[in-house]
Amino acid sequence: MTAPGSQFSQRSQAILLLVAAVSCFGAVDGFSKLLVDSQSFGQIMLARYAPALIVLLAATGPRSWMGMFATQRPGLQVIRGLTPVCVGGLMVFAVRYLPLAEATVILFAGPFIVVALSQRMLGEQVDPSSWIAVAVGFLAVLIVARPGIDALSKYTIFPAAAAVFYAALQLLSRRLGSMGELPRTTVAWTLLVGTIVSLPLAVMDWRSPDLRHWVILFGLGVSFGSGQHFLTKAFSLAPANVLTPFSYFQIVSAAIFGWLVFHNVPDVWTMLGMVLIVGAGLYVFRHKRSANA
Repeated sequence: MTAPGSQFSQRSQAILLLVAAVSCFGAVDGFSKLLVDSQSFGQIMLARYAPALIVLLAATGPRSWMGMFATQRPGLQVIRGLTPVCVGGLMVFAVRYLPLAEATVILFAGPFIVVALSQRMLGEQVDPSSWIAVAVGFLAVLIVARPGIDALSKYTIFPAAAAVFYAALQLLSRRLGSMGELPRTTVAWTLLVGTIVSLPLAVMDWRSPDLRHWVILFGLGVSFGSGQHFLTKAFSLAPANVLTPFSYFQIVSAAIFGWLVFHNVPDVWTMLGMVLIVGAGLYVFRHKRSANA
């Protein structure tokens, strides 16, 4: 049996890893925004996977490749690898037909799905603190995005479907981790599946990048690969319902990226949303710590 102190330390590490993961994903969105006017959809999707896969293969060496991809759950690994591809692709269509605020709010219904399904799919007990934190986090997203209702239409199916895949990504990460799959193996399969899917899309609509675009494309790949590594490691260490509220930290990292790169200074409502997001995460953190004590 795991001692309460060590369990809390493990969950603390998992929370920090998840915050690092969603911070990387916020950077991924920022890099994508820098590329969207000059590079094709396929190139942007390929840049998420191929550079990170190349770095991973180079870092491990040919002798370790067989062991790295060795898995007892190849089907589940392939399905998990497809989920971030689906999220990214669906959100591209979502923001094409809907304002970004509406699309973002609908996407962040994903944490509700994770909390709702974690007990049924993963056998994890969901306590009221997780529901409260997720609700506060979603309220914070509403405050930051301040969506209207006039633009909602049949195209909301795109971010709604993306939210389902976003939840599936987190649930499958936890499921694979609880089955003993190594985080490195899950990351390797995710990068391989994403590269295979996006490569033909990039080839069909290739636009030659200049040096600046190559640097941004590489940064996109490193950020995405790092985020996937941190995400899978986090969900291998702690229950999904504990980590889910911290996924809202992505909106904080996105705001910081926008401020530093695009000089979009957050307004009062955005700052209020960030405070609520951080508060929701700290509430879960302190509640779990008290429970373990």
